[in-house]
Amino acid sequence: MRPRTVRVVPRDAPTHHEHRPKRRGLHLHFENFYHSWEREAVERSKSVEDVIGFLKKGSLLWKVKSLSKWYRRKYTLDFEHLKINYEPSHKPVCVERNTTLDISDIHDVRKGWKTDIFNRIASKVEKRIVKLPSSPPLVDERNCFSIIIGVRSRHAGGGINKSSLDLVAPDEHVCDMWVRGLQHLVAVVRSLEQEKNYDRWLKRQFQSADKDNNGVLDFDECVDLIKQLNIQLDKQTAKKLFQAADTDKRTKGDQPALDEREFVTFYHSLLKRPDLEAIFQRYSNGELLMTSEELADFLRGEQKMNVTSDFCREMIETYEPSESKLAGLLSHDGFQMFMSSKQVHIFNPEHSMVYQDMEQPMTHYFIASSHNTYLLGNQLTGMSSVEAYIIALQKGCRCVELDCWDGDDGEPVIYHGYTLTSKIRFCDVISDAIKPYAFQYSEYPLILSIENHCSVHQQARMAHHLKSILGDMLFVTPVDESLGKMPSPKHFHKKILLKAKKLPSDKEKQGLQALTQKVGAMMDGKKSPRPSTECDESCTVDESESDNSEPETESAPEELTAKHDKKKKKKMIAPALSVLVNYIKAVHFHSFEQSQLAGKWWTMSSFGESKALGFVADHAAELVEYNKHQLSRIYPSGKRQDSSNLNPVAFWNTGCQIVALNYQTPGKPTSYNQGMFRRNGGCGYVLKPAMLRSVDRFDPTADPGDMFRQTLKLRIISGAYIPKPAGSSLDDIIDPYVNVYVTGHPADENKLKTAVVKNNGFNPVWDELLTIPVRMPDFCLLDLVVRDHSTTGSNYILGHYCIHFDDLMPGYRYVPLEDMEGNSLSPASLFVHVEFSHQ
Repeated sequence: MRPRTVRVVPRDAPTHHEHRPKRRGLHLHFENFYHSWEREAVERSKSVEDVIGFLKKGSLLWKVKSLSKWYRRKYTLDFEHLKINYEPSHKPVCVERNTTLDISDIHDVRKGWKTDIFNRIASKVEKRIVKLPSSPPLVDERNCFSIIIGVRSRHAGGGINKSSLDLVAPDEHVCDMWVRGLQHLVAVVRSLEQEKNYDRWLKRQFQSADKDNNGVLDFDECVDLIKQLNIQLDKQTAKKLFQAADTDKRTKGDQPALDEREFVTFYHSLLKRPDLEAIFQRYSNGELLMTSEELADFLRGEQKMNVTSDFCREMIETYEPSESKLAGLLSHDGFQMFMSSKQVHIFNPEHSMVYQDMEQPMTHYFIASSHNTYLLGNQLTGMSSVEAYIIALQKGCRCVELDCWDGDDGEPVIYHGYTLTSKIRFCDVISDAIKPYAFQYSEYPLILSIENHCSVHQQARMAHHLKSILGDMLFVTPVDESLGKMPSPKHFHKKILLKAKKLPSDKEKQGLQALTQKVGAMMDGKKSPRPSTECDESCTVDESESDNSEPETESAPEELTAKHDKKKKKKMIAPALSVLVNYIKAVHFHSFEQSQLAGKWWTMSSFGESKALGFVADHAAELVEYNKHQLSRIYPSGKRQDSSNLNPVAFWNTGCQIVALNYQTPGKPTSYNQGMFRRNGGCGYVLKPAMLRSVDRFDPTADPGDMFRQTLKLRIISGAYIPKPAGSSLDDIIDPYVNVYVTGHPADENKLKTAVVKNNGFNPVWDELLTIPVRMPDFCLLDLVVRDHSTTGSNYILGHYCIHFDDLMPGYRYVPLEDMEGNSLSPASLFVHVEFSHQ
């Protein structure tokens, strides 16, 4: 395929005799406050130092906003501070201008036309909707790249605001240099942030408090920082801490001020952790320093970790900030850093890799699944986006939905039918999202759930794009019925499967033969006996035999499709598309008995929310048996026009593998989804509990008894750096408390709550023991939710962490908080103690 080109006139492009004065980008003065991880970045970048040198010199690039809005700017890499600086636009002085981009805020770097903005431009140009100027510069797709930016809100609930910076370089060489250099730096910073996340957060606190960027903080700036960190502290106490940290006696104007080193001292004086001090004193026998043997006693006895002496010495070397590490000794500061590290994470580290058996039939796994994947908003007026597919795949999703309709130019489009949602091209989704990202985050099979509303001709275009773009990634081998069961996820390693309607084998064969004859006739120069857009009975299939049990409510509101459905009795299917469907053939569900008698394990049915809830209530045991041998997909009710979600837990309890959620809508359902699929390496496949796979009949609604009963003793000790709700003012201080939601088997549903800590989100202490009986641990999820107590309004969620019971680690544990979309709120965290007992 030849690269696409567009001719455009960029704004702000200098005329032939126009010379603009060069401008310097905004440089933040922070030369002395960069920690060891920045120096490590320099060392790791030496292998591409020529590329970095090129970026440091800068390049003139065009920033693309739309087909008619192009802005020429000079972009330069500030390597010392790991930022991109660029010239501001010509806005009034009173308008705030951001002229820097932090490398840590870059989510992805993509070469070519791989964003919605570039795709919209390409679509308009190819359709000739716009008339291009007569003599502009030529823009080649090979010269284009996009920087995907994900900037986190400072407040809880703000999420990550993603946007794209779409750029055009003067030639392909310049484009490649920027793409290669930025991809390298993003990877380096990302790996270093995992190691030095705390240091980076501390640096940003200093920057935010240093309002005039002169490298020091006066007392008023420190007081504002205390408020920003959610600490209620009287001025007298704050003044004492400030004076104690002010050892160099620097000034700002005529006021005392702290430099960066003194700021660190001031910061640590705020960070008193009496909970950790007590643990440290107990295991160090009251001494100021802990030996490696004493650390080993703590890890083996309290944490139930099987550690060696060498491991303990390595931990001291890694986390001890003072020279004591040379003698193999750990101070309280070092112990505090260790207790906030991944070494004491509440999530079992062995489960962060694929640890489950991946050679069982696919019907034995829960599969992370998305509904209306293309939408970024609601079901009526929301925006459709290729980016939505990329986001879902990056979150480990293994089943995405493509709602396919005829496009005006002969190219199929994806959107929510009969609504005002925007449209995106099917080929762009396949080329820009599915192909590059299908196996970037998981190597196990990706299912494309095709909702096919296209004409036969455009179905043939879909088949063409699937084969030509995906190539060998697409699994097209016919079903081997002799297997007697679904192959395993490992069998479909790095393969894409289609879930769609399929013609009966005889009709499919006839249709392909007819198509071959038409192509042959055309190649012989003869007139085709029938236009290629037509199709006879060989291309039709009865809806009652191939469609799901609620055919249209999944793609559009019921009231908009009821009249349409009455007229529609047979579905036209292109043989070229049908032949691509094999192990996940969509069929209408008649009954559990008929499905069992048919024994067609390669077929699957989709169930709307209401119908599926009816099965759970009245036929739970039958649904479990059905799901042992066949895949089922559950999707939200068509009445959920706001893209809200169903609760997936009841359907997981009955063994339903594909419970599709609106990934763009945060809430309890998506929280539970995060807890379920963060396990097994986040690969998107989780092995179902044994009783949902065994030959024995199991009723998930019956009393489970006490055979598997355990008691979880969860002590909520303290929190750290709890963020404020979105929209809070500087003077607002939160009153946090913790809810623990227990879900899974109906017998285990529970909700517990701690007391409220007044006026402290920085380091609140609860120290409360919650006793939680769990009768079916294999089904159990726990969601730890931190809220802000309010006497007048809503108790806003400030952060949460959802985890499966089997993933919990015993002992004192660090719980990293996330927002409701699953994005890290680091360094916000809880500190807990976990203990199990069998009763």
